[in-house]
Amino acid sequence: MTKQIGLFMGVACLFCCLNLSVRVPAAEDTSAAAAGAKTDQAASDKEVVIKGESRLKVKMVKPEPDLKFDVDEIAVPYVKTEDYVLDVSPTAMGGAAVNLVAYLSSSQTASPYLQMFKKPPIMTLRPKFKSKAGIANWRLRITDGSGNVYKDFSGKSSLPEAITWDGHNSAGTDMADVGVSYSYIFSVVDEASNPTSQMGRPVVLESLMYDEGGYTVAKVLAEALFDKKERKTQLSAKGELYCREVADILTARQNYPLILDCYAKDVDAANANGELVQDYLAERYILPKEKIVIVGNKSRLEKIAFKIKR
Repeated sequence: MTKQIGLFMGVACLFCCLNLSVRVPAAEDTSAAAAGAKTDQAASDKEVVIKGESRLKVKMVKPEPDLKFDVDEIAVPYVKTEDYVLDVSPTAMGGAAVNLVAYLSSSQTASPYLQMFKKPPIMTLRPKFKSKAGIANWRLRITDGSGNVYKDFSGKSSLPEAITWDGHNSAGTDMADVGVSYSYIFSVVDEASNPTSQMGRPVVLESLMYDEGGYTVAKVLAEALFDKKERKTQLSAKGELYCREVADILTARQNYPLILDCYAKDVDAANANGELVQDYLAERYILPKEKIVIVGNKSRLEKIAFKIKR
C-alpha cells in the first residue's frame, strides 16, 4: 500500500513539473465549434466569380452601304419642260415643238396590254406519226383560197419536232393576206410505201403585223375596224383598239408620214374608210392630217394596211 501511494505521488509530481493539463471542453464550446464548421462549409459552397478581360479579340470591318441616289434624276425631266416653256418668248410659243408636250413622243404612253394584231409565226405544226417500217419522206403543203400551193415543206427519213410557217410563200417574196382562207395537207410515206395524209382546218386571218421593206405593215379587215349602222360607217370598239396599237408604235418611232393603204369595192369607198381612221388618229393623238397619207385602192376585199416607217 505504501508503494502504491508513493507511485501515485511521483506521477502527480511529474505532471506538475511538466505543467501539463488535460482540458475537457464544455458543452457551450462544442456548439460554437460546430457553428464555425457550418460557416466554413457555407463559405465553400458559394459561387466564385472571376472577373477579367479576355485576351482573344476579333476585329471585323463592317462595309458602309454605298447608296447612289439622285433625286434630280427623277425631277429634272419634268421640271426642265416647265422651265423651257416659261423661258421662251411669246413669239416662239407658236412653234409646234413648244406646243406639243414631251410626253406625246414618249413610249411611256403606250398600251403594252394591246395585242390586237396577229404576228408571225402564222402556224406551228407538231407532227406525230409512228410507223414500224420507218419514215421514207414527208410533205406539208399550205394552199390558198384558190387551192394553189402557197408554201411547201418537205423532208426525208425522220419528222421534225415542229414545222413553223411565218406567213411567206415558197419564194419568200409575198406575205399571207388577211381575209384569205389557208389550208394545209400533211402527208407521210413510210419505208413500205404506205401513204398517210391529214388535212387541217382552214385558217383565216383577221389581222396581221409584220416587217417588210423598211416598214412595219399592219393589215386588218374593214369589217373588224368599222360598224355600219343606219347607212353610216364609224369605227367600232375593236377598230379603236387596232388604231391605238398602231398609234403606240407610231408614237415611239416618230417616223412620218403614216401611210394608209385602203382597199374597197371602189376607190371612193376606200378613201372614205381611210378618212375615218385619219380623223380618229389626228384628233386623239394631236397629229396634223398631213402626217397621215391615204392611198385608195380598188379590191373585192375591204381592208386597210397601216405602213409605219422603221
